[in-house]
Amino acid sequence: MTAPPPPPPDDPLDDPTLVGPGRRVVVDEEAPPPVIRPYPWWLWALVALLLAAAILFLILWLMERGDEGNEVPSLVGLTLVEAQDKAAAEGFALETIRRSASAAPGTVVDQAPQAGAELESGSQVMAIVSSGQEQVAVPNVVGGTADAADQLLETAGLTAERKTVDSPKPQGIVVAQDPSDGTQAAKGSTVTLSVSSGKGTVKVPAVQGMSQADAVTAIVNAGLVPVLISVPSQKAEGTVIAQDPPANQEVPARSKVRINVSGGPASTQTLTVTTSETTTATTATTVTTTTP
Repeated sequence: MTAPPPPPPDDPLDDPTLVGPGRRVVVDEEAPPPVIRPYPWWLWALVALLLAAAILFLILWLMERGDEGNEVPSLVGLTLVEAQDKAAAEGFALETIRRSASAAPGTVVDQAPQAGAELESGSQVMAIVSSGQEQVAVPNVVGGTADAADQLLETAGLTAERKTVDSPKPQGIVVAQDPSDGTQAAKGSTVTLSVSSGKGTVKVPAVQGMSQADAVTAIVNAGLVPVLISVPSQKAEGTVIAQDPPANQEVPARSKVRINVSGGPASTQTLTVTTSETTTATTATTVTTTTP
């Protein structure tokens, strides 16, 4: 038995890729659509879990931040009572320190921490409260020179301010001060000094009938210069029996006032002329005359 004959070869004319004798053209066929595979369920669950954790963390952070502290209020310029009330209203305890300051006593002049800072509720806020300016005693500078008064007041922590006034006192002498000595004044405050110009008029004191010593003292204290002349008189020796200019007359400061002092009754008398140019120095001139 013989084998069957082989199949006949394909007809090249039936090959769709053959466009001509001995030539082939590959014809592209439409590619199949891609296969989309869904994400596994556990991946979606992980994403949801992470998102929930992030939201929870944000909420907790905001809540914690909200409880972190309160804003410190501004207390400067308030009285101590007002500052205590305001601090308590914001949830803070107020501690105070008193210091000397130019502000009125009991006024808050500084604080720590400063206004706007955040502190936990119940924390302490420090307030610096004015106790007023430090007080010092005003020294007595009347009767001294203006320059000496300046130095004395500066040592006491005070400031001198001068004004010139007409006075029988020598030029440059302090004749008055304000405030007066012994007064308590704020450290750094000003003391006004009335300084003599060495000019002005004064009233002549009435010295007739006084003793010589009392008359001289009254004339010198009035800013005048006494001139003593001893004359015979039936009055007690050493008694002023006359004066020139008369009492209460206005005369320029440091003018001379003549007073006649009784030398007692005598046929021979001693005439003594005494001139006092200052309150500290006296010059006496003695003239002896004989009455016939």
